[in-house]
Amino acid sequence: MRLHLEHKQAVYSWLMALSTAIPLERRGVLEQMVESNSVWQVSHPINTLYGTDSILEQFFNPLHTAFPDLERRDDILVASATPNGNLVALHGHYYGTFAQNLFGIPATHGLARLRYGQFYQLAQGKIVQAYILLDLIDLMRQAGISPFPRSAGAEGLVTMPRTNDGLRLGLEDERQATISRDLVYAMGEGLGQYDQKTLSSMGQSRFWKPDMLWYGTSGIGTTRGLKGFEDYHQRPFLHAFPDRSGSFSHVKRFGRISDGHYVASGGFPSLGATHMGAFLGTAASGKQIGMRVMDFWRRDGNLLAENWVLIDLPDLFLQFGVDLLSPRGVHA
Repeated sequence: MRLHLEHKQAVYSWLMALSTAIPLERRGVLEQMVESNSVWQVSHPINTLYGTDSILEQFFNPLHTAFPDLERRDDILVASATPNGNLVALHGHYYGTFAQNLFGIPATHGLARLRYGQFYQLAQGKIVQAYILLDLIDLMRQAGISPFPRSAGAEGLVTMPRTNDGLRLGLEDERQATISRDLVYAMGEGLGQYDQKTLSSMGQSRFWKPDMLWYGTSGIGTTRGLKGFEDYHQRPFLHAFPDRSGSFSHVKRFGRISDGHYVASGGFPSLGATHMGAFLGTAASGKQIGMRVMDFWRRDGNLLAENWVLIDLPDLFLQFGVDLLSPRGVHA
């Protein structure tokens, strides 16, 4: 347990130092924590980065150029040992003046935020792998060029945990972590019981508080209560991907963290499915797809109270044949 605490504190301190480092210092700060041959998987259009040079030049430098006064605000920080090694995960937002274009998204020259989920795998105290999802669709929305119809859920309402205790910088009770892990596992097993006819076949009312909040990626939005979740996300999602599953051959999950009342998991991709119905305004393509997803959950008592979800929609839609980051989101 103490090792997990040391990992959390080290990664958190390093990320804060990196976010405020001046350009000439950035490489040195990066190399303090990242193995030279580290492999990072980042949202499209960045994708796979090999080694510290590409991590710096293709991810951090463009981010800091776009937001010269970048401020990092983490609201969830968790860690645990997993079969894939020691993992630290964070959820939060970058804030700053959006001064220059980023990955083809036009600068607003005003205050903007960029939501992220980040998983870091450590070995011997250094980062050897990382997985990062950015909500670039929300940044597009702030720039006035959202590629989707109006979201069914509420946009711009992704908040920190209701209990204000998401930064888990102290020692945790392993018993509480086990309870959280088992609840999320049971909820996931319920999702797997979908009969492709009725949502009630998944029995999700057994796992969620009546006033639960589900914070979806931009384009889907935030929902309240199980009915809101079903109406605004689950029903249209399952219409589009009725056979969605974590058992497709190309699925690559990178681990599940259980830390006190919090659980985090994800994969590149985390789900496989067949695009069998319209999704966010795009007609069914009939293609088999992989979906990069990150989830962060907070448990309250015996039920789940909050769920933060990030989906790499630019990567997903590229598999449909649609480039969301092109000037018009035209078909590739």
